[in-house]
Amino acid sequence: MRGWVAVGLMLGGAQAHAGRSNPEPEENLIAFVGEKLSVEELPPNTNPNVLIMDSGFKARYRIKQIVYGHYDGDTIEFEAYDHYGRPPFEAFPHSLLFVSRENGKLYHQKYQFEPVFRNAAGEWVGCGPVGERQAQQRKGIVEAKPMAFGPDAYHPIRPRWSARDVATLFARKDFPVEGDKAYCLTGTPVRDLFEVKKRTVLKARGMFGGKVED
Repeated sequence: MRGWVAVGLMLGGAQAHAGRSNPEPEENLIAFVGEKLSVEELPPNTNPNVLIMDSGFKARYRIKQIVYGHYDGDTIEFEAYDHYGRPPFEAFPHSLLFVSRENGKLYHQKYQFEPVFRNAAGEWVGCGPVGERQAQQRKGIVEAKPMAFGPDAYHPIRPRWSARDVATLFARKDFPVEGDKAYCLTGTPVRDLFEVKKRTVLKARGMFGGKVED
C-alpha cells in the first residue's frame, strides 16, 4: 500500500489526497522560502509490483520564511518526484516551495515552486511571469511591479533554447536578457505568489475549497 501512495504523489499530488476523509487537505500543506542545502537522487525502486514513472529525490532546505502552514525547525527534508529528470527548483539557491505531509513524511507538490530573491528592501520576491502560461495564471490575481534587485536575481537561460524561445519566455518589460541570464526588473512578494497557487493549482488539487475531478 505504501508503494501505491508514492505513485499517487509522483503523478501530481492530487491523487494522494483524493481518497482521504480529511475535508481540508490544506491543513497538511507547508509553503516556505527555502535555501537549498542538498538535492540527492533516491535509490531506484526494486519492488516489481510498483511501476515508478518518475525519478525520486530527497531535498534538504534551510527555512528562511514560512508563508503558509506550520513547521518546527530550521531545516526541512522532503521527497520530490519529477518525470523529466532532476527537479527544476534545484537550479536556484532560494525558492518558494510547497510540500504536504502524508503518512508521516513530507512530499513536494509536484512541479510547484517559484524562484525567489531578495529585493533592495530585503523582502523575498519572485520575478515577473515566465512565459504565457504563468502570465495567464497570475492574471487578475497579482501584477509584477518594478523594483530593485541585486545582481544575483536572474533566471539562467538554457543552451538549447532558441532566441525565439527566450523572447517568448522573458518579456522585455520584466526581464533584460544579457548573455545566458534573464535579469529581474519586476517582482511579486512571496505571499502574493502563494495566493496565485492557492487559487489555481492547489485548488485544482483539492485544497482551499477545490474539488479534484475523477
